[in-house]
Amino acid sequence: MIPISILKKTGRSLRISAALALVLMVVSAVVLPAQAADGDSFLLPGIDMRSIEFTVGAWCRYQVIDEAMGETDTTVVYLAVVGSEKNASGGKAYWLEVESRVPGRDDAGRDVARALVDERIHSMAEGDSLHHFISRFYTMKGRESAQKGNPADLRKLTRVSPASASDWKTQTARPLQTPAGKFTCEHRVFDNSESRDIPSGRVVIKQKRTDHVEIYTSPAVPLFHLVKSEIDRTRESRTVPAVKGIPETGPRRSRTTSVLVAHGTGAKPIIVIH
Repeated sequence: MIPISILKKTGRSLRISAALALVLMVVSAVVLPAQAADGDSFLLPGIDMRSIEFTVGAWCRYQVIDEAMGETDTTVVYLAVVGSEKNASGGKAYWLEVESRVPGRDDAGRDVARALVDERIHSMAEGDSLHHFISRFYTMKGRESAQKGNPADLRKLTRVSPASASDWKTQTARPLQTPAGKFTCEHRVFDNSESRDIPSGRVVIKQKRTDHVEIYTSPAVPLFHLVKSEIDRTRESRTVPAVKGIPETGPRRSRTTSVLVAHGTGAKPIIVIH
């Protein structure tokens, strides 16, 4: 589960305009408090790549709302399995495609990525590098031609775990109404609060952060089973002793909500590889 840092102005097409960002963010899971930077946003938090069901043609569409610094941004994210082929070891790999766009904008404002994911991703362990499981990927912005990426660029990205299973509070058979219909979900909640002191010359920077994560999943939803996720974050810091010109920052609050708006079968590739 890989937390991926996004631009602080989220929800716009800039959310995933950087190279690889679309491919990487779809592997994101939940906030890892010790590693997430201030102002971070997460695309579809709650997704665990190991849980993916590789059913060719299956697709899901989510609305992602980011609220931070008095601004609210909305993005529509589409995920689909659009094909499969044999991998080098004789097993199977699947083409996972991701599209992100601002609601109401045409194709010129979208970002798309397509990655060939080995089925062995189901056994990805903590610390495993992502490049072991993605052998090819392409990105495309707007109506421009697709660009081929280098899997070696994924070498430093590894799966990390935000908490052990015992740290989650879990409820079963929770009904949840969404734009895609009503689902009976497993509801998981994770809370974390931590403080740390960072020596800096003659002063100490005191940082405090809290995270509240809620994830709703259902086997009735294809791909990652994600129905809804919510992350609330609070960040604050101050210097001791106080330093003129360095104001106290907090608390600063942000929230990211992802909710399923549709799902189905029959997905066709957006990026066509010749």
